[in-house]
Amino acid sequence: MLLIEKVLTLRSSDIFSNTPETELVELAGVLEELYLNPNENLFQKGDTGECMYFIYKGKIRIHDEELTLAVLEENEILGELSVLDAETRSASATALQETILLKLEQEPFYDIMMANAEVLKGILKTLGRRLRLMDAKAKQAETTVAAPAGQPSL
Repeated sequence: MLLIEKVLTLRSSDIFSNTPETELVELAGVLEELYLNPNENLFQKGDTGECMYFIYKGKIRIHDEELTLAVLEENEILGELSVLDAETRSASATALQETILLKLEQEPFYDIMMANAEVLKGILKTLGRRLRLMDAKAKQAETTVAAPAGQPSL
């Protein structure tokens, strides 16, 4: 993959949309390319995570066992929580089709985040959007649960 393709992928994400070109070029140089086949796991819930991923091509299913939490596509990111706190993964990620990812380790991410406040704003915006989506899904799940059966009349 060409360096310019990596830069364009970074630029397309909310996190790096306002990051200077020179910093994106530097960051693109440390991205590792990963190739996944359909149904191949990227990580499992409970795995330790110290990196995040940008989807260059393909689709990734985020799930907790059989429950699909999200389906992410090109130019979306995943694993952003783990790059911030290095805690265990909160869900599993599985490729739905042939997928190309760009992996960003925690230390280079911290370096650019400390040098550019726009990156911090971008990650907060992304996390806020994900929390709102999860909240909406939780509310939807509450309304689809069947009401308890009434008491038989006497």
